[in-house]
Amino acid sequence: MVRKPIGLATVIGLTLSVPTWAAPPEIKGTAPFGVQRGIVSEVTITGGNLAGHPELIAPFPFVVTPSETPGSDAANWKLKVTVAPETPIGTYPIRVRTDDGLSNSFLFTVGQLPQVTEKEDNSAFATAQAIAVPIVVEGQVAGNDVDFYRFPGKKGQHIVVDAQCSRIGSGVDPSIRLTTAGGKYVASADDSAGLVTDARMAVILPEDTDYVVEISDSRYQGGGRPVYRLILGAVPMAEEIYPIGGRNGETVGFELRGGTLPGLHVIGATVNRQPDGEVYQIRAIGSAAPGGTPLEVESLPPMDVSQLPELREPTDASPASTPLRATAPVVFNGRIDPAGDEDRFSLAVTPGQVLKIEVDAAENGSALDGVLQVLGAKDAVLATADDTTIPPQGGKKGKAAGIITPDPSLNFTVPANTTEITLALRDLESRGGVGFPYRITVDPVTPTFEIALNDSQISIPKGSTALVGVAVKRLGFNGPITLNIANPPTGLTVRPGTVADGQAVGTFSVSASADVAFGAVSLNVVGQAQGPAGPIVVTAKKDILFAQQGTLPTYVVTQVGLAAAPALLKALTLDAPAEPIEVVHGFGAAAPIKVTRTAGADAELAVTPLPLPPGLAVPAAKVAAKANEGNVPVNAAVETPLGAMTIGLTAKGTLDKVEQTFAIPAVTLNVVRPAALELAAPAIEAKAGSTIELKGKVVRKGPFKEPVTVKVNGLPAGLKAEPVTLTPDQSDFTIPVIADEKAAVAQATANVTIAFQINKKDYPTPAVPLAVKVIAK
Repeated sequence: MVRKPIGLATVIGLTLSVPTWAAPPEIKGTAPFGVQRGIVSEVTITGGNLAGHPELIAPFPFVVTPSETPGSDAANWKLKVTVAPETPIGTYPIRVRTDDGLSNSFLFTVGQLPQVTEKEDNSAFATAQAIAVPIVVEGQVAGNDVDFYRFPGKKGQHIVVDAQCSRIGSGVDPSIRLTTAGGKYVASADDSAGLVTDARMAVILPEDTDYVVEISDSRYQGGGRPVYRLILGAVPMAEEIYPIGGRNGETVGFELRGGTLPGLHVIGATVNRQPDGEVYQIRAIGSAAPGGTPLEVESLPPMDVSQLPELREPTDASPASTPLRATAPVVFNGRIDPAGDEDRFSLAVTPGQVLKIEVDAAENGSALDGVLQVLGAKDAVLATADDTTIPPQGGKKGKAAGIITPDPSLNFTVPANTTEITLALRDLESRGGVGFPYRITVDPVTPTFEIALNDSQISIPKGSTALVGVAVKRLGFNGPITLNIANPPTGLTVRPGTVADGQAVGTFSVSASADVAFGAVSLNVVGQAQGPAGPIVVTAKKDILFAQQGTLPTYVVTQVGLAAAPALLKALTLDAPAEPIEVVHGFGAAAPIKVTRTAGADAELAVTPLPLPPGLAVPAAKVAAKANEGNVPVNAAVETPLGAMTIGLTAKGTLDKVEQTFAIPAVTLNVVRPAALELAAPAIEAKAGSTIELKGKVVRKGPFKEPVTVKVNGLPAGLKAEPVTLTPDQSDFTIPVIADEKAAVAQATANVTIAFQINKKDYPTPAVPLAVKVIAK
């Protein structure tokens, strides 16, 4: 299951003792896994380095009791938290901030129902734990464990049994089974449509009696974090929300169907924007009957919000209907209903146009396993798309690289003599009905790129630096890219980075002042470039894997922006030049490093690089103990891209018997050729029968001291010029250009080149054009 982008919001916390130095905090678990909103709840956050004025960071409003809870330590932070009653139900990412920085993101659920915790021994039918519904039960099914719960039910009662596992970051693949207390089978579910591996069912109870729910891992392995939240009772649940998206700024009408909705009285609905501003959540309030207790509809998926025109299939569409017609860019909204339905949309196109066509369905909670066809005249099949394999480096919709989504997508090039195409979408197994909505996005392909952050958060020591690394996925654009932060808070300075032509990795750095006062923030990391049609500005994102089974990711969230917070001042800081350092192809250069040490911070430092562009190498380097300066060698092979590029360096040393890592401000290199040719004039003019001189110089870079041969090619007929070889100590050259007595009047563009070797191999150099004119005597 893929959820949408996440962000940072409220910051409130308690106070614990302050450690001298520690790594940033880490969250490994919470107990409970979620809370009921509007009531005071005891919560324990477990992990590491949680001491040092911990603060809870969450994208929903809450209050923490302003007093220290007994039992808190660096591995367990105990607090009382009250989530605001108006908070939409759902699973949210939380973090902890301490004096040492910001923790990883961890999923935490806000619910509306009372909660109970599993009580052992409930691992047999006969010892099923008695509960009152509606309720949320939190438990664990590690290994081959099976849990049983017993509750009273009435004939005709419409209940939900929803095992939330991957959706809360669990490694459990749940299987649920409902029977009467007498052992009579009622219903079961496993891998419910639209929920990937989670299980959910809506059941109408057949008689007045007690019922037993059984939950286990379907593989009887219960690996990873083997937890679950089991929603049980007569609560509102929809199997479909339609449409599953809309255009930003427009009013959209939504319809909920299926689940426990037959007979449900919906009394209100709102759309809540998540903090990052890109994703919205539908919040519908209803009751089982008029006058009943209002509850939110459980487990509604988030909706997509686009900037494109949005069209919706007609409600009276039939196979014989004329397809809805549009031009790209556009988003088509529809649903496959009834079973066996095929929806069609018409697009006006131009020959040679390249279109990116994507179906969003399963990733938005739909049961659709789509098959997309592009049809031409007389329904000729021009292209077909089924499942999509997600490529590396920040793939589609936050999915991890290399996995397969049932949502089809393709890039389609319009054939010659084609001005109209039809998009036809159906379910692979000819299913349909409630729960099969979809969106088809059609967008012209233009050169661009994507940026994936290497880390989801950074902790920036006060008075020092943190590095930000990224991976770049190029989509038809191979030019240089500048990395920066669009919204730096007061006290944070940015040393931008440059990604050279064709490179797939990049780095920049941020530094905090010693008195910085901002808290946890979301930094808007952007990549900027000049494309063929104008500026390209791309926001960096990070795919966070919260749940997986084996090697299969089952819950991935796309975080927009980089979470950041200041940290305690470290015992030493490092600095590097802000101006570019010239590095010559085939040779090396030294990046000077300065160290500012506090008393006792005398450790030797080992310097290593972040991932480097192809061709660059940073040999092992050290800054001697107690030294305040050092040099880091950087070597550039011949295949290293030319131009500016930024690299990241870190230094490791042992202080107070603890190995620590220190970031060095980003270093920009300017990679140049070993030699460059400069002509004294861009043109020459020769009379037939005369000799003229072509003058220029070879500009040598850095340590390059090899012979260089200068050649002139492409002279008009009747002209000749012999190559000239310059010794290592020569730069200026003069080449006689001899015009034959019978040379005809002519004009041409010749090429002047230089030839030399690097590491005993010929080095490729570009030619310099020379305008040549031959005139009569």
